[in-house]
Amino acid sequence: MPCTGIHAVPSGPIEFPELVYSFVICDEKVVMIDGGVANSIMDVSFLDKLDYLVITHLHIDHIGLIPDIVSTYKPKILVYEGFKKYLENPDKINKTARQILGELVDIYGEVKPINGDILEVKGGEEIKIGKDTMKIFYTPGHAKHHISVMIGDVLYTGDSAGGRYYGIPFPTTPPPLDLEKYISSLEFQISLKPRVVGLSHGGFTSSSHLLEHLEQIKNNEHVDIDLGGTQGEILRRHLEINYKGLEEARSKAVGNKGLSQKP
Repeated sequence: MPCTGIHAVPSGPIEFPELVYSFVICDEKVVMIDGGVANSIMDVSFLDKLDYLVITHLHIDHIGLIPDIVSTYKPKILVYEGFKKYLENPDKINKTARQILGELVDIYGEVKPINGDILEVKGGEEIKIGKDTMKIFYTPGHAKHHISVMIGDVLYTGDSAGGRYYGIPFPTTPPPLDLEKYISSLEFQISLKPRVVGLSHGGFTSSSHLLEHLEQIKNNEHVDIDLGGTQGEILRRHLEINYKGLEEARSKAVGNKGLSQKP
């Protein structure tokens, strides 16, 4: 039976499935956005086909399960231009993840080579999927290869617009972060006026999240979200990494401003 509607599917590690969400949009064509971690038991048994798999960016918590998904469904894979080669040989992805995430890589699992029908996009593409159209936007900052997707009035932001747990927004800003582009991408996505936002770390939420998160970043607000147990420890580690990225980006911006003001 064909799938219907839109779905936020937990695709995080076994210890914390809701740490990461993949999204499935069922129209005449079926779209999945992001592929979770390698050590996930994501349940997509409701799918009888998958036409497109969109990779918002090439971090290990978004692409780990893709080899299995491709083997089962053989979708067209969309990734930002110039980065197909890193899917086919993910050594650099895994090495960088280890440098930034440390022991979290052991919880998520490393990425295996991804082969298939990989199409590179640059933003601005519109793909008819049936009743709705899938619109691709370039939203750098979190990563220079980050894209976001809007289908109907729902915006899928990947990691370009923060995350949200217990109604609390938090930054998705690990190093190396381009803070200026992160803010610009966030402001651009606010201008799209979505009704609903799909956050890779938090699931579906109101579009008011975007403005809340923008103010949080501009005001340099820190949050502490205590989930307790193993899940709480994993999220705590992520927040440490994200705030480190923010601090480094702000220090760099201040340093550059100081240099530009020298006679």
